[in-house]
Amino acid sequence: MPPASAETAAHLHERIGRALLAGREDQGVLAVEDGRVVACSDYAAELLSCDARLAPGVSVSDFIDRLEGELLQLRLRSALLDQAAVEFVVQRPQRDDEWIEFRCLPLSPGVAFFLKDVTDRELSDRTLRRKERRLLAANRSLRLAHTAAHAASWDWRWDQSLRWLDLAAARELECLPASWTEDEEIRDWRSLMPAAGQRAFDRAIKALVRKGQASFEMEVVGADDARHWMRIDCAVTERDESSAPTRVSGVTVDVTLARRADEALRAEVAQRKRSEERQQMLVHELNHRVKNMLATVQSVARQSLAAPDLAGPAQDFEERLMALAWAYEILTREQWAGASLREVIQRTMAPHIDRASNRLALDGPDLWLTPNWALSLALAMHELATNAVKYGALSTDGGRVGVQWRILESSGTRRLELEWRESGGPSVIQPERRGFGSRLIERSLSRELHGEVRLDFEPAGLVCRVFAPLAEAP
Repeated sequence: MPPASAETAAHLHERIGRALLAGREDQGVLAVEDGRVVACSDYAAELLSCDARLAPGVSVSDFIDRLEGELLQLRLRSALLDQAAVEFVVQRPQRDDEWIEFRCLPLSPGVAFFLKDVTDRELSDRTLRRKERRLLAANRSLRLAHTAAHAASWDWRWDQSLRWLDLAAARELECLPASWTEDEEIRDWRSLMPAAGQRAFDRAIKALVRKGQASFEMEVVGADDARHWMRIDCAVTERDESSAPTRVSGVTVDVTLARRADEALRAEVAQRKRSEERQQMLVHELNHRVKNMLATVQSVARQSLAAPDLAGPAQDFEERLMALAWAYEILTREQWAGASLREVIQRTMAPHIDRASNRLALDGPDLWLTPNWALSLALAMHELATNAVKYGALSTDGGRVGVQWRILESSGTRRLELEWRESGGPSVIQPERRGFGSRLIERSLSRELHGEVRLDFEPAGLVCRVFAPLAEAP
């Protein structure tokens, strides 16, 4: 660089001096004129990671090329080209996450750059921007949550004001004035409540002071001019020195749909209860009428079969009628949902067991029978027991009757196998013709059970086998 004249140097020093005086102690200065660096303070060189002693007289292009960072080089060349008062921030050379601010001052001719370490400010701004982004994201999430839950949050300063945290959500719940802004504070906010809601609120306030939290419901007019139910859940978030609440935070939720569903459910339960009571009354009435009918049939049979030569058939008929009545009694007690197989056998054969002492043995898992099965098996057991008492094993002192049953499973199908076996009685002879009882057992029972019934008149005693599919699990 050729030496400058005394006059030129004086003007340059004067301009640089003014620039230095305009700065502060924490600022560095870099001055350029006629394409060369004419001044570089020690602090500026420190910030740029270069040697301040070697900078004066070096061409600006070479000086910039020696600096680290493409963005820094680009911004310096742009400022020198524009010759305008600009400011920019770039990363400090050879330092991670440290930043320098450049302020460009045109000197006509020449340019002075004022450098300042703004790392703390940049980090603070970055943290602030990050917090702002998080706050915006939280607000968006809160808005979505409010929309999904039909809710709105609020904050209330005790005896002062209430402020909605999401006014848009609150407008969807309440009839709020359209002129209200996000910063609106409600002084007389209790006026938004109907009289019933204010009474519920007064009760909640007492619980809030005592327990620190409260919940209540009230009915309001919504933004659609329709009646809505709101549930308010709130809690004390700040207290004064005397532990009195000074700040309360809460959320208001539209529970209209849940309330209507609950009311509909209550109405349905009440209606179902009334229907069940009516059905129960009809069942009792039907049972009463059935008993009366059986008693009437029994009376008619006695009168119709009163002749001496009909005494046997009359007794048989009456006993069958009683067996049917006992089965009806069991089903009535169980609300006609079914009956226990073991109980049906025991109840139907109770008179014969008394006569035969302990010569009757029952063996098998308990099984729940449908009403039709229970009635059919009760009549069949009565016929078998009556026959055993008159002609079979129970007609002698040493005879016995065993009733066994089991459940067989095959290929997903369940079947009942029941066996009545007599032993120790008179020798059995195959009858020449089947009586009414045998036909009742073989035909009626197989038809009702949709299965197979076999009567085998073995010499040692009568054997009755029943095979029937089970439609339902026990």
